Amino acid sequence: MKRQGFTLIELLIVVAIIGILAAIAVPNFLNAQIRAKIARVHADMKSLSTAIESYRIDNNKYPYFDEYNLGGSYNPITYRLISLTTPVAYVTTLSLEDPFLEVQGGEGYTDDLPRFSYNYRSYEGEKLGGWKVWCLNSLGPDRTKNQGLQVENWARGLVADGVVIIYDGTNGLVTAGDMPHTGGETKYQNNY
Repeated sequence: MKRQGFTLIELLIVVAIIGILAAIAVPNFLNAQIRAKIARVHADMKSLSTAIESYRIDNNKYPYFDEYNLGGSYNPITYRLISLTTPVAYVTTLSLEDPFLEVQGGEGYTDDLPRFSYNYRSYEGEKLGGWKVWCLNSLGPDRTKNQGLQVENWARGLVADGVVIIYDGTNGLVTAGDMPHTGGETKYQNNY
């Protein structure tokens, strides 16, 4: 009885086919991960914006915590938005972690402070003409700081053009720009 086996050519063809399939599948898998992170940012910001606006209705101001008189850079989002959870729970379970920061281990901003969460600022006062606005920001898929927290100032003409780059998925999945979300008496309208 003669044993049949694969020839070297047949094995090379199978390996080549597997390699081609892997070359097609891996980029699609990575793109699916980026699309999932973008969807997560949109969902988180929508939930947070509802909670922030609900807080404003009850308290006539936007949440901001600065009990220790720390500057804005040293006041993480968990402290600034702690009032959304106590004593009234405007939001119960929501991750504040920016999915685009976790890959870099909290890097991406130029002030050398480790960050793992979205950025949040509330603006009230004379600087913006008395308007009460807030801005949430994610670094976006490019994972670089594009001044998304300045978007409200940019919309009012207080920041030069080109300083703020806003993510636009129509330019490609991993394109330049932060993913800001604003609310209140804002002139800037989010496109998502």
